[in-house]
Amino acid sequence: MGWEEVADQLYALPPEQFTAARDEAAKAAPRGQAAKIRGLRRPTLAAWAVNLLVRSDRDQISALLGLGEQLRRAHQDLDGGQLRELSHQQRKLVTALSQQTRRLATEAGHPVGESVLREVETTVQAALSDPDAAEELATGRLTKALTPAAGFGPPVSATVHRLRPREPRTRTGARPGKGSSGSPGRTASVTHLAERAEEQERAEREQREALAAAREREEELERTARASERKSTDSQDDLADAEDRRRRAEERVRELEAELKEARAELTEARRGERNARVPARRAREAAERDRKRADDAADDVDRLEAEEPRGGRGTRR
Repeated sequence: MGWEEVADQLYALPPEQFTAARDEAAKAAPRGQAAKIRGLRRPTLAAWAVNLLVRSDRDQISALLGLGEQLRRAHQDLDGGQLRELSHQQRKLVTALSQQTRRLATEAGHPVGESVLREVETTVQAALSDPDAAEELATGRLTKALTPAAGFGPPVSATVHRLRPREPRTRTGARPGKGSSGSPGRTASVTHLAERAEEQERAEREQREALAAAREREEELERTARASERKSTDSQDDLADAEDRRRRAEERVRELEAELKEARAELTEARRGERNARVPARRAREAAERDRKRADDAADDVDRLEAEEPRGGRGTRR
């Protein structure tokens, strides 16, 4: 792979990866190419964003170059009517490209702020005002933003590695600077791009509104989910308490059942003892009643005999 192909790959990388990738490529390159590769400069964030825009859609860059040709011709011809129309298209195109750059940079993981977008817009303005700046932008290898001079003229502070300059073609295949630069096809291309930018802006606005609605819905569902989770937690706590009470009750039932079983065994034993003691007790009672009757009868006999004994011979009863 030649050093130009390496350069193309390097300038397609995010800026923070450029230096390390360049040094690695220089080490692996043949001796004649290593110095050239090592001399490539890391692009600024704005230059990287413009390079990203150039690589994303050649049709937009072709429309940009075509509009620049028409603007420069109108300035040369001092055509006021055409200048007003082209200036209106210029504003639309610059806005469209700026929005496109913001979106592409965000998708690439490098959202850009307003200061970077202003540098992007000045670079686009420089490409509109000067054909050399347009050619430099079209290479996709800018290292710094282009700054347009006052009016239409060559840019200043422009830095670019001119590696295999690419001449973007229009949809009809004509190269910039050749053929009829003010052709209706070129104007239609610019107008179509502006309309597409408006459609894209409207689609992005609708997407933002849909995203806002989706986020609001997400927040509402999140609140509902949290409330449900709190309710579920409370219910789980209540369930845990109920399960604990049930376990304690079951344990108490088991204890009472064990006590009841023991009491039933004691009752059975007591009844058996009662039955076993009942006959001896009855017999003892009957014997006692029988012996008491005999004792009482004996006492009656003694009393009767004492009553019948003569007075003079009655002894003392012990």
